[in-house]
Amino acid sequence: MSWRRIVLAVVAALGAGGAYLALSGDGLPAAEPVRRVVKLEQGWPEEVRQRYHYTSQGTLILPAAWLMEIRQGFFSSKKLIDPETLAGLRFLTDGIEAGAWNKAGLPIGWTVDSWAKPGGPADSKMPKAGFNCAACHTGQINYKGTAILIEGGGALHDAAQFQNLLGTAVLGTYLVPWKHAAFVDAVAKATGQDKAAVEDGLKAAFWKAASAAWTGFRMSLYPGEGYGRLDALQRIANTLLADDLHMPSNNRPAGAPVKFPFVWDIWRFDWVQYNGSVRQPMARNAGEALGVRAETNFVDADGKPVAEPARWDSSVNVVNLEWLEHALERLRAPAWPAEVLGPIDAAKTARGKVVFAERCAGCHGIRVDRTRVPAEWVLPMIPLTEIGTAPQQALNFKNETYDGGPLNGGKPIDGKGALKLVTTQVSQRAYDVLGYNSQQRAAADGFGRDNVVRAPEAYKARPLVGAWAVPPYLHNGSVPSLWDLLSPVRPGTFYVGTREYDPVKVGLRTEAFAGGQVFDTAKAGNENTGHWFADDQRAGRLGSALAEADRWAVIEYLKGAGYADYPCTDNTTKEALTGAVCGW
Repeated sequence: MSWRRIVLAVVAALGAGGAYLALSGDGLPAAEPVRRVVKLEQGWPEEVRQRYHYTSQGTLILPAAWLMEIRQGFFSSKKLIDPETLAGLRFLTDGIEAGAWNKAGLPIGWTVDSWAKPGGPADSKMPKAGFNCAACHTGQINYKGTAILIEGGGALHDAAQFQNLLGTAVLGTYLVPWKHAAFVDAVAKATGQDKAAVEDGLKAAFWKAASAAWTGFRMSLYPGEGYGRLDALQRIANTLLADDLHMPSNNRPAGAPVKFPFVWDIWRFDWVQYNGSVRQPMARNAGEALGVRAETNFVDADGKPVAEPARWDSSVNVVNLEWLEHALERLRAPAWPAEVLGPIDAAKTARGKVVFAERCAGCHGIRVDRTRVPAEWVLPMIPLTEIGTAPQQALNFKNETYDGGPLNGGKPIDGKGALKLVTTQVSQRAYDVLGYNSQQRAAADGFGRDNVVRAPEAYKARPLVGAWAVPPYLHNGSVPSLWDLLSPVRPGTFYVGTREYDPVKVGLRTEAFAGGQVFDTAKAGNENTGHWFADDQRAGRLGSALAEADRWAVIEYLKGAGYADYPCTDNTTKEALTGAVCGW
C-alpha cells in the first residue's frame, strides 16, 4: 500500500471514529424555506449594509480560487461551498446576490483580501477568502417563510463544523488522485499559476491540515460548540500562541463556548466581551481578526522569532477595522416587526415596563458616565458567585497560562497578557507603516482609549434593547427563550440549528428535526443555571419567582422596548436621563 493510501486510511478512520473530522456535508439540516427577506430599519442605508457585510478585516483563511474549486471530503464531487451545505451550516445565504461588494455572491461576512507577507513566497499576495465581523454578528430569524435580517445580531452558523469540512476537503483533495489532478488543473486555469506552484501550495496545506486534525483529535480541542456558538477567547489564544508560534503544546481545549453576541450599542460600553475583559475597540477588533486567521509574522518557517519591528507585521487591516467600528456607531437596535410577528399587547407592555423597572433594571438599565467623551454606558459586572451562570468562560480566561515563546522571551503568559501584548504591537506596527500621527492613532484605537485587558471573575450585564431578536439566552446560549429565562424551571435538553422563531415565548423553536443538534445542559460549559427568579435559595437566585402574568408582561415589554422608554440614569447622580446619551 502506498504511503498516501496508508495516510488516507488513518485519516478516514479518525474522521469516522473521532468526530473531529467531518467527511462531507451529508446529514446537515435542510435549507429552511424562505419566500422573502425583510430588512429592518436599523440606521444603515443599503450601501453601508453591503460594505459592512463584505469589508475585509484582514482574515485570510485560504486562496479564494481554492474556495471556489475545492470539493468536500475524500470522494464527494460536491463543492465545499455547495448552496445546500452552506444553508445546512446556517450561513446567511437567503436573498444574497453578487454585487459590487460581493462579486462572488458569497454569504454575509465572507470576504476576499490579500497581503504580501514580508519575505513570503512570490504568490503570498494571492487573493484569499476569510470572514469579517459580520459573519458572526449578523443574525436572521425566520417566521412562516419570512426571513428577518438582524444587523448586528448573533449568527447561527456552525463555524466548527465548517472548519472540519474545510480541513477534510484539503486532506481528501491532496490524497485522492482524481480529485488532486482536477483541483490543480482548475486552480491553475483560474489563477494563471504554474501547476507546480499549485502543487506546492496544496502540499503545504495538506500537512498543515493533517497536523491540525491530529492535534485536534488528540487533545479534543473543540468539543461541543455547534450552531451559534464558539469559544472565541480560547480560539484566539490557540491561534496566536499555538498555531502562529508553531508551538502546539500551547493549545488548550475550548471548554467555554458562548453564543455570538449582538453588537448594537457596543461602542458605548465601557468594557466588552462577556467577561468585561477588553476596554479598547481596536484591541477587540484586531483580536477578533487575529483569532479568525489573520496572517502574522511572529516566527519564520522554522519557528524562529522574526526580528523586530517586522515581527509584528500582519494582515490585520486597521483601516477597515476603524471603518467597521464607526459603522457600529450608526447601528441601532431592531424594532419588533409587528407586520411579520404580530402586534404587541399594550396593556401587557405597560405592566411589563413596571415589573422590568422593579426587577431587572437594577442590572440591565442604562447607566451613563457623562464625564467621558463620548458618554459611556457603564455595565455592572456581576460576580460569578452571584449570577451563578456557567463560569468557564471567565475562569478559563483568567487561569490558563501559556509559554510566551518569541513573544516575550519564553516567559509564562496568561490570556489577558497575550491579548494585550499582541493587539498593541500589531496595531501600533500597522500605524507605523501607515505613518499615523498621535491623533490618528487615538482615533483608530477608538476614542483614545488605552488598551487595557483584565480578567474578572464576573460577567457583565448589558442593556436589553432589541433582546427579542437574539435568542437563545445567557452567555452560553443554554436557555432557548425569554419565557424559559424568566421561569424557575428550564428545559434540560433541546434542539438547536433552526432559525424558526417563536414570537410567544420569544425564542427559537426547540422541537426535534432532521440534522438538528441536541443541546444538553448537563454538559460542562452548557449549564443553564443562574440568573434565577425562584422562591427557593438556589445558587444564582436574583429574586423571588415572577408570577406567570408578570413573566408574560416583561416579555411583551422587551418586544417593544426602545431607547425612548428604556430605564436610563446618570451613573453618578442617578438622575433619570433621556436623549442621545441614552440611545437615539
